[in-house]
Amino acid sequence: MCICGGCGKVIESAYHYCPWCGFSRIEEQKRQSIDKKYEQYKEKYVESRSAQIEKLSTQLDNLEKELSVLVLSAEMHK
Repeated sequence: MCICGGCGKVIESAYHYCPWCGFSRIEEQKRQSIDKKYEQYKEKYVESRSAQIEKLSTQLDNLEKELSVLVLSAEMHK
């Protein structure tokens, strides 16, 4: 048993269309599938971007250390 997305009445899960209002459960299932795939994509995208940001942060820290060494070296040679 499930609830029709069109009229809200309880219908058999095996029905592809609501016998009361004709609402297509197939379209609803497609929409839910698309939403699920989008959420999975969005999750992977956020993870990927977070990993890129972490990598750039590490590179920036390393460059900052190297710059500090270069500045200190330049000041010592004055």
